[in-house]
Amino acid sequence: MTRPLTRVLLKVVARGFYQQHTGGLLALFLLVFINFFYTRVSDQDHLTAEQITQNGFRLVIASVSEPLGVAALLGVCLVYSLKSGHYVAGRLRKADVQFLAYSSTALPWAQQVRAWAVVQGVILLPVGVLCGYALAVGLIFHHWLVPLLLPGYWLLLTGSGAVYYTHLLNDTVGKPEKAASLSWARGWPKPLFSLFLYELLARKRVPYLLTKLASIASIALLLLTFPDSRTDGRLAGMMGLCCAVAHAVLVFQASEFERGYLPFARNLPHGRARVYGQQVLLYGALLLPELAWLVLGPGLRTGLPAAGLLLGLMLLLHNLLYQTGPHMTTYLRLVSALFFCVLLANLFGLAGLVALGSALAAGLLLRWYR
Repeated sequence: MTRPLTRVLLKVVARGFYQQHTGGLLALFLLVFINFFYTRVSDQDHLTAEQITQNGFRLVIASVSEPLGVAALLGVCLVYSLKSGHYVAGRLRKADVQFLAYSSTALPWAQQVRAWAVVQGVILLPVGVLCGYALAVGLIFHHWLVPLLLPGYWLLLTGSGAVYYTHLLNDTVGKPEKAASLSWARGWPKPLFSLFLYELLARKRVPYLLTKLASIASIALLLLTFPDSRTDGRLAGMMGLCCAVAHAVLVFQASEFERGYLPFARNLPHGRARVYGQQVLLYGALLLPELAWLVLGPGLRTGLPAAGLLLGLMLLLHNLLYQTGPHMTTYLRLVSALFFCVLLANLFGLAGLVALGSALAAGLLLRWYR
């Protein structure tokens, strides 16, 4: 039954994704990918044929050899994967696909994951084509490390998406036994800022695990790509930026949890400074492994600005949602724009300044919109 399930999912999910996003994909191809496939160089009469070819592929070579290019390529792939995940999650909540919850879930978990992996692979075909092209050009021009890691990165995005979709389809609405499964934490203190952390442990374990895996993978990939720059503040800042993007979906879910389950908190006698402090505690606890690594791994002087950048960006993303509201498409556009702006600033060694600016901007947004 796995192959019939795959065909049904391709028709119901993958086809709908491309029908809805055809315009955006064509615009992205015309604006970005054409230059990526071959970059023309003006006034190249004085160059040899080999130099013309290398200049033509300069952009794609940079994507597998330069920090900015590598980060941009991985960021585009990650944002596209998050966008596809948002679409599929919304599609599975529609009434016309509820039959999947009563049919496909009869299969073993492994077979469901395999079927969803095929569907996610089809959805990520543009990413696969982009990574495959970067792989070929990188190998031709003798840049080995990043091209060889790109297939693994694509497989990670595909597999994590398949596991996430399988979990969504098998997870029925309102399972009290999940909350009851935290009986070991009943006696623990539960201050207001920590409620979303318990929500993660009770009902969102798979998204949390996938987020942490993506965060760890981004750090490991950057360390493997630039082994001689571990004490460089720009590399640490790039790690913090990638971790912030990896946690973007959890930030959105934290905002939804606050809006849906904690509306009474607005009536509590808590000033904005206290609310801001609660946000700092929440994301400090959520990002404790990453913050500890950034501070202790590269060294305190190098890692502290990167840790501040990570925490400041999380606060900024959370408080931006007060202005945008629960609109995932708008939110992902803001995440993409913020990623490229911060990446450019970080390459100029401005991680500390961006961290301070992000924290101040988050505070101002909280003051204006809450």
